[in-house]
Amino acid sequence: MRYLLLTVILLLSFFGTAAAQEAEVIQDTTIIKAPVIDSTFFKKDIFSMLLERGPYSNKINIEQSKNVLSAFYAHVEQSSNKKINGFRIRIFFDNKQDARNHSSSVAGNFSASHPYVPVYRTHTSPYFKVTVGDFRTKSEAMMLLKQIEAEYPSAFLVKETINFPPL
Repeated sequence: MRYLLLTVILLLSFFGTAAAQEAEVIQDTTIIKAPVIDSTFFKKDIFSMLLERGPYSNKINIEQSKNVLSAFYAHVEQSSNKKINGFRIRIFFDNKQDARNHSSSVAGNFSASHPYVPVYRTHTSPYFKVTVGDFRTKSEAMMLLKQIEAEYPSAFLVKETINFPPL
């Protein structure tokens, strides 16, 4: 139990350091900017990070039950398949004769300019749609919408079932 508590404290110290958040007001909507997270933490877990040496060749050695590690990985595996309610941004919506080809080019162009934002092409007869992002909150979606509104002036928010963000 003591080791689990230590692991939780370490997790909070690594990932919970962005306490101060900036807020931006855009037309009656307050957007709270997401905390800045070091990109070296992306797709890493606390257990693999603790095995690495620090900047001054320092290392943390934690002895704990293997059950904690297996429970963590089981939780990550189960969560990766979950769907939750959230928001996406619809950047293309059309039913013209060339809509299939146009939706493909819009999706490709967006992927090239925003490689870390997921792109979803769907067809609900008779409409072809291109929707981007997996945002838990409207504020997160609005931040991207403000960034791309010059490039995609007809873009708008949609409430959809989204993929669970990667852990």
